Amino acid sequence: MKGETCVKSAIKEWVDDCIEKLNAGELTETDLRGVTDILGKKKQLILYLYSKSTNLRSPLGGWAVYDATAPDEPVLPSQDAPYTSVLDAVNDGWRIVQFPRPELYNFTDVDNAYLTYEFILEKFV
Repeated sequence: MKGETCVKSAIKEWVDDCIEKLNAGELTETDLRGVTDILGKKKQLILYLYSKSTNLRSPLGGWAVYDATAPDEPVLPSQDAPYTSVLDAVNDGWRIVQFPRPELYNFTDVDNAYLTYEFILEKFV
């Protein structure tokens, strides 16, 4: 919600500025249209969460965050998972855009099943 807080703060600052200009008789149409600049500065973040099962409450086995304005490499903000489960991420404003399809993961001869249940989420900040 950090990005949402920044947008709310910017809008509050813009409104306060417009009120000052209104009281001084200096408010213009350009001033009023300024909020579209603030709202238009959102960027999309993509969050890959690798769950231990298809259950939204399952613990996570891995994750990566992609920021459209950053280099192409995914970012691991820390060694600690950003959430305890996919459901926790959804409760924090992330939207699921892809659920895992277990039939795609047939790793009978490889011991890497801990990354099999990939959820892809998005958030605009």
